[in-house]
Amino acid sequence: MLKYKITLFGPAAVGKTSILLRYIKDFFSHNLKKTIGSNFLVKDLVIDGKDVRLMLWDIGGQERFSSIRSIYFKGSNAALGVYDITNKQTLLKIPGWVSSIKKSVKKGIPMILVGNKIDLERKVDKKEGEDLAKRLGCDYMETSAKTGENVSMVFEKLAKACLEG
Repeated sequence: MLKYKITLFGPAAVGKTSILLRYIKDFFSHNLKKTIGSNFLVKDLVIDGKDVRLMLWDIGGQERFSSIRSIYFKGSNAALGVYDITNKQTLLKIPGWVSSIKKSVKKGIPMILVGNKIDLERKVDKKEGEDLAKRLGCDYMETSAKTGENVSMVFEKLAKACLEG
């Protein structure tokens, strides 16, 4: 079985844990607690006829965890940057996270920038997210952890990118 470490990153309260819980357990809750430090989940799937295990690391987004993030980023095979399409400040913080990952990982890894909460009223234009993704050299997708829209597709796309890399 091929194993890949995928790290989810982004500011607090953008829906990283909700995306993971939707993907792993097909579950959504409005009442999740903030992730303290990190959260670790595993998902086995078959991609292009190959057995793949995704080891998914959900990194706490609060500033107080910034000093330990590099520990969680080490050894990542791919990363998922999440921002909230209802809060422009969350998009503006993404470049700092990407910089931190690049310092920790030391090699180019597949990354997808995800605009989450597309079930809510948009405050950040999709083009702004796409433009930032292009500048950072990563793909762009939008999801709703609440409805599940595009959630599986994001992880399958990252898994395929790992297989090709």
